[in-house]
Amino acid sequence: MIDFKTLFNTQPTHEELSSAFGSIEADITYTDDRDIVRYFSPYRIFERPASCLNEKLYDCHPEKVHPEVKEMLDGFRDGSKDTVSYENVSNRNRKVRVCYHAMRDKGGVFLGCLEVATYRD
Repeated sequence: MIDFKTLFNTQPTHEELSSAFGSIEADITYTDDRDIVRYFSPYRIFERPASCLNEKLYDCHPEKVHPEVKEMLDGFRDGSKDTVSYENVSNRNRKVRVCYHAMRDKGGVFLGCLEVATYRD
């Protein structure tokens, strides 16, 4: 895990992190430890209205995948999973890879989930 405080000798600001994530050609969403969407990047692969911010992650996904999302987050919480990936998800006739990463502190405590979607073609 990158220790930004050591790397930069200070904590990056919200503006710096938003700028960094916003410059990457990836659809990035951060969800906190209570499954609340706290950030998503301006680069979009999957449409997501601004109203998803500060709402449950489930509300940003189709209902048919809610059981999968719950299982994944439960696995992140209990430590049985660290990453879940889906290859070749179809969106607008393009292939997409979606990776979910458990975010943990140095002690292993679950902090949230980082979702990263990228085009594969």
